[in-house]
Amino acid sequence: MRTSALTALVTLTLAAPLAAHAGTKTREMTKIVGYSTNAQWEFTQGNILTFVSVVATQNDLSGTAGTAEDAFVALAISRADLDTGNVLLDGVAYLGVGLPGTFQINVDHNLGTATLHVQDAVFQDDSTFTFFNINLDLTWTATGDAYTSKSQDRIKEPGLKINSHFKGTFRDGVARGSIFGKNTQWTPVDSSSAQLQFNQFGQHTITTDTP
Repeated sequence: MRTSALTALVTLTLAAPLAAHAGTKTREMTKIVGYSTNAQWEFTQGNILTFVSVVATQNDLSGTAGTAEDAFVALAISRADLDTGNVLLDGVAYLGVGLPGTFQINVDHNLGTATLHVQDAVFQDDSTFTFFNINLDLTWTATGDAYTSKSQDRIKEPGLKINSHFKGTFRDGVARGSIFGKNTQWTPVDSSSAQLQFNQFGQHTITTDTP
């Protein structure tokens, strides 16, 4: 099971200082909820090894994918020559509010299917310090049953209390489609692994500043 800390729908942070005899207390409430997808490709063509990773989060239960403030897409690609060990390409592209490119994410509420369309994302190749545009057109299809994972944690230290809980629903699947840029189709095969997710996270933090 893979859970993504990048998945978020709504983030609400409320902080209110409270006067107390022991000092000043600050309470912070955080809530994160959202649909997301991820996929990885790892394949060899001749002596060239390619690894691709995509994480996309819708961050909007209303279905207006790509317009929510916290929605984003993260893409990483690495390519190397197995004979020489030379890195041929290694970099990332990010999309979100205020960043170049447009994107649309749609995830079934039952986590059966999902689609991701990205236009004119800017990929930064750190191996050559160059940039190029890249487009994504991917579809996720669930291949397994949905399962749920829950956790709850409590931390208590001098001046700090944290109560957090997590609940996630996951379906393993396969991702197919095109990631195209620099005259190259980076995903000519089905994904090596993929997952559709709905995650819920909440945290209550109390900090105490003693005089």
